[in-house]
Amino acid sequence: MNIPAHFPALALCIAGAAAVGLGTPVASADEPDDHFIIRDCEQSREDLARAIREFAENEEDWIFLAEFDLAGGDITALKVCYLPLGPDIVDAGLHVGAMMPCGQIGLYEENGNTKLSMLHPKFMTTLQPHPSLERAVERAEPAFETLLDHVLGGP
Repeated sequence: MNIPAHFPALALCIAGAAAVGLGTPVASADEPDDHFIIRDCEQSREDLARAIREFAENEEDWIFLAEFDLAGGDITALKVCYLPLGPDIVDAGLHVGAMMPCGQIGLYEENGNTKLSMLHPKFMTTLQPHPSLERAVERAEPAFETLLDHVLGGP
């Protein structure tokens, strides 16, 4: 696969997804494993992308990094970061910074419905077992659930 140099986050995401499958049976595209959070959404991709961007831009501990189209516009990719995880990530080694748990979010349509797919933060501990990454995952899960609940209209 040839990935343009200006999409390093996509390259890391794909590399991470490939590495997660090493040593275990690889799930088909129709069978995501537990390294993905997938939600059905009532909003359009455009409305959902706007809600994610606004959430990240308006919350003190979050930053919005990017939004771009993939697969000829079939996927809207977004990248947001939850900043409080930085110290735990760096504690595992500077090389681990390459997989900062910045939400790698994909929005797409399937059978006429909008879907949201996101890497689960635990992918980090699959790729690099380390106690500080375990702490980061424990802190990331509720933060990303808050983001998803906010943009999807959850509890």
